[in-house]
This record gives sequence, structure tokens and C-alpha cells, in this order.
Amino acid sequence: MEKSLLETLSPTAVWTYFNQICQIPHTSGHEQNIGQFLLDTAEKLGLEATRNESGNVHIIKPASSGMENRPSVLLQAHMDMVGVKDTEKEFDFQKECVTPLITDDGFVTADGTTLGADNGIGMAIILAILNDASLRHPRIKALFTVSEETNMKGAVALTAEDIDCDTAINIDSEDIGEICIGCAGGSSYNIVYEPDIKAVPDTGFRALEIRMSNGLGGHSGIDIHKKRLNGGGAVLSLISSLRDEGFKVCISDFKAGTVRNSIPSEASAVLCIPEHLIGKSINSLQDMINRLQTKFSETDSNASFEVTRLDTLPTFMLTDEATDDVLKLKALNTKVTEYLDDGVTPLTSCNMGVARLENNLFHFELLARYATTEGKAGIEKKINDIVASGRAKITHYDCYTFWQPDFDSRLLKLASEEYRKLTGLDSVTTVIHAGLECGLFKTLNPKLDVISIGPDIYGAHSTKERVRISSVDTCYRWIQHILESI
Repeated sequence: MEKSLLETLSPTAVWTYFNQICQIPHTSGHEQNIGQFLLDTAEKLGLEATRNESGNVHIIKPASSGMENRPSVLLQAHMDMVGVKDTEKEFDFQKECVTPLITDDGFVTADGTTLGADNGIGMAIILAILNDASLRHPRIKALFTVSEETNMKGAVALTAEDIDCDTAINIDSEDIGEICIGCAGGSSYNIVYEPDIKAVPDTGFRALEIRMSNGLGGHSGIDIHKKRLNGGGAVLSLISSLRDEGFKVCISDFKAGTVRNSIPSEASAVLCIPEHLIGKSINSLQDMINRLQTKFSETDSNASFEVTRLDTLPTFMLTDEATDDVLKLKALNTKVTEYLDDGVTPLTSCNMGVARLENNLFHFELLARYATTEGKAGIEKKINDIVASGRAKITHYDCYTFWQPDFDSRLLKLASEEYRKLTGLDSVTTVIHAGLECGLFKTLNPKLDVISIGPDIYGAHSTKERVRISSVDTCYRWIQHILESI
């Protein structure tokens, strides 16, 4: 896309910086170049900037004259983006840059990949604030953290000195007019199962492939309660139902998902089955798929399935017992296990973001979320019990704390007042089921008054990610008003 097309949008400074961010690959764990871009930008602006060992970048903008005694403000966004692409698209997130597109209905999206508005727009807004010489503001510390999308590595590495401000605005929320004051914590798991395998006999067996595509997918926190199909969970459930009906199919290949914090919108499996049962098994699968599509017709209506006979047999398949173990592990996709009393707002959940058979090992990657200590204990026990039942092993685990809401926040009141002045509309106070770094900030600085806001971003963590252009302008001016009034 021509750089000038994004620069026609308002505010120009925000979209110019976002365009530059889109030209730099910056998925989780690969933030070196985007960090250097931030340092170079600070140098051009004549601002003090540092990058610490974890990769976090700090930029200081001194207070405007006469505002030195106002509460200092931490403006924060994370550097990394989630890299998800359409199956048919050839794309390397470590080497290639995303192609942003302006849509006719007022959004910016990307060509066949995630856009990275989560959290590239947050970074761009902060840089535009730092670049605005006309804005009157207190002392600003801009903080850009690494690996928020995977394990909160950057936030975990922070010290109290890094969060030595009076107030903080995290720009990582995704609904304009909402002021987030609390969020879920999370536990990340890598799980490995080493199955027993056997050669597929030369005669007497046939292979078939089940493929799901065009699911909505989405964010494993914000969208987890919206009754969308998890590709891996759906295909494993179909296999389980086949075996329950007496078809002794065995798994030979399986692929679903790329990152733990995205609901897989696609999946595929290759199964081996005795030759005389191939026709009946396909008919049974079609019946099951019809029922599944009917069940999700209102919440994931475009999800499609194909069942195909394969002409070539694979060389190996899992044993019956190993296939049963894997099907026990499908329960790792627990979705929402606990709601608030309203029956709508999720408190505790688990997403199976990755389920893949590679090099004779089954790999699962999960992200569990919770809003209470009891929820954390409950979902972690459930995961451990499922892993034990399927004879698998947890090879990696880490967690980050939830953010306890403060309904008496002075910053919340100020942000609400400024939004009403700016738009004539009332803001909405929210506590979300996604993960934000603010809980870790509060742990380091309990007196910190912190909120999270942002523009309208839809489809985060999926190839349908898009940001509403008008909401970026509103968000930018909203933050300007807060800084001037704080």
C-alpha cells in the first residue's frame, strides 16, 4: 500500500507513525527492530530514551511550563503483535511487513494477515503525543513493553522505578468510550504428548481428511464467550464422535492454530480407518457436521467443513490407545467455565490455541484466564487433571496477575468527564476478560491510578482485525484532553 494513503487519514501524525510501524516486523519475541525505531524516533524528537535488558523502551517528555507540579503520567503500549495469516497466504511474520488497506466503510485492515492495530495504534498515539509541541501536559513517561501477547515478559521485568508515576493510561483497550479499570490474569501452558505410533498396513486401510475453514476465530479473552468454533476442538470432537460410534479411526496428522491467545478458525486432520468402513464413516461425519453447523448457525455461520478420501496412505498412525489419549486432551479447550452472576460476563476460561502433531509429538498451547484467586486455582487444577488423564506433560508454564478494579479512581472520573465534553456521550466503565499489563503495574506501585482506553478494534488476533478510523481520532483527542486537564 502507498504510504501516502494512510497519511490522508486524521490525525496525520498518528497514521504516519502507524504506517511506519506496519513496515517493521514485530511479532512477540521479535521486537528488536521496532524497539530501535522507537529509540530513533525519540532521538529525532530530542527526548531522553533508554532500552533495558528485557527490551522495554522508556521515553521521557518533560512537563510543559507551569505543569511541573501536576500528577505525572505513564503512557503505555506494547510493542508486539499477534501474527495470524490466512491458510492459503504465503507470509513470514519475521521477515515481511503487513499490508494495511483502507476499506470503503471507514476501517483500516490488512491483506490476509492480522493488522497489528493491537497494539500498533497504541504505540502510534503515544508517539504522536510525544511529537505534539503545542500540547500542554504534565511530565510524561512513555513505556513500550515486549511480549505482552505471549507471557507479559516485558511487564514482568519492570521495577518500581519504571512505574514511578502518579497516574497511568494504558492504550490497549478496543472499544472507544469504554474505560477499563480491571482485567483477567492468565496462565500459559505448553503441553506435549508423545504418542505410540505404528506403520499403516499396505492393505485393508484407507485415509480421509477432515478440514474446517472460515471460522470466525478471534481473541481468546474478548471473544471466548461468543460461542465460536475452536477449529482444533471442533475437529477433535468429530473424531471422538466417530470412535464413540464404533469407527476405530486413528489419527495420522493434525494441525490447528498458531498462537495460544487466538481462537483457531481453521483445522485439519488425517485419519486412517479400515477400508470396509470408509464409506459409512464419511456418511456419519457428514451427519455430525450438519448438526454442528446447525448448533453454531447463529454464532459462527460461515464455518465450513470438508471430508475428503485420500488416494495416498500416510506412512504411520497413532495406536488406538494413543488416539484415545489425544481425544481426552481435547478437554483442554474448556472455553468458559465460570461466569459472573449475569450469566454473560466470563470470569474463568481456557483456550486451546494450538494443537499440532509434529515430528511424532502432539503439541498443545493454552491460555487460561481468571479474575479471582479461586478461579486461577480451579482452572489450573482442571488443566493438570486433564493432562494427567491423557498421559501428557506440561513443558512450560507461566502466569501473570489479574487487575483488581478501583471504582473510586480519580483518573476514571476525569477521563469520563473529558469524554463527555469531547463527544457529548457518556463513557462506560468495564472490567474485561482479556489480559492487560496494568495489574503488574499496580503490584509494583499500589498507589498508581491507572485506566485503559483505546479506539474501536474488531477481530483482534485474527485475519479479520480492523480498526475504525474515526475512533482513532476520537481516542487521540480524548487523551490530549486528559493530559491537559489532569
